[in-house]
Amino acid sequence: MYMKKRSLFLVTILSLALALGGVMGCGAKEPAAGTPDKAKDGPTIKISSKTFTEAALLGTMSLQYLEGLGYPVENKMGLGELAVIRPALTSGQIDLYWEYTGTGVMNLMEHAPVFDAEESYALIKEWDAKNGIAWLDYAPLNDTYGIVMRQDVAQKHNLKTISEYVELVKKGESFTFVGFPEWEGRADGLPSFEKVYDFEMPKDDYLNVAMGLNYDTLKAQKGDLALAFTTEPRIVTDNLVMLEDDKNAFPVYNAAPVVRQQIVDAYPTLAEDLKKLSSVLDTKTITELNMQADIEKKSIEEVSTTFLKSKGLLK
Repeated sequence: MYMKKRSLFLVTILSLALALGGVMGCGAKEPAAGTPDKAKDGPTIKISSKTFTEAALLGTMSLQYLEGLGYPVENKMGLGELAVIRPALTSGQIDLYWEYTGTGVMNLMEHAPVFDAEESYALIKEWDAKNGIAWLDYAPLNDTYGIVMRQDVAQKHNLKTISEYVELVKKGESFTFVGFPEWEGRADGLPSFEKVYDFEMPKDDYLNVAMGLNYDTLKAQKGDLALAFTTEPRIVTDNLVMLEDDKNAFPVYNAAPVVRQQIVDAYPTLAEDLKKLSSVLDTKTITELNMQADIEKKSIEEVSTTFLKSKGLLK
């Protein structure tokens, strides 16, 4: 009698469990793309950016990616340039944005230009730790100066490196070099460039234009080569040749997330999570993303979402 009751009791419990399981199973839904698997407990991370396209992309990718991982985030994009965004970070108005190692070393530390990526990163990371600011792992992307040449000119003279260009200048060959007024006086500008490559730019060959008009000047064939930024999409769209900086005349500007230390302490997984994002952002990749936004006129949000999904960083 006892065995029979026990068997009946077990059958009843099993049937009830299966029924409940069926109901729960029918009601369960897959999480929507981009929604967190598990929310993180802690302070809201206020994420910002500078105003130019690349900075906006880096900030937006961080925002979407971290939100997808369950971090509580707040959108503070496009706050301003260094003079605005840095005080906002140190005062706690914002918690995270992307900065460049070269900017940190030269503008914040007021240190001489550094030409090695690891050295530059180590310097600014150690210096800023005293300010309660953590520099997380930097991306391979290096948004520094470069020298671009019209393809027809490069092919005519078979030029691939800056040294080859300099040798022709020393032999008396004339090339119109398009630069910016600001570059002539910078510590990492024309004087440093001339010193590293051991030559003097002929004054008659140097043409100053407003920043941004350098590409238009080359396209109009009013210049042969120009100062550029290495992640500029028009290098690709205008079929320009980036001469190899074979003597490292230009300091490194690797992008890295900079975060208030209180936020890093609150979220032990944050540094490793952001490393997964920074590790897939090299110079070629960010140039392509810049091109989608600036040339193809896609929204920053669309470019960011598509990229993150393509890398498996967003559902």
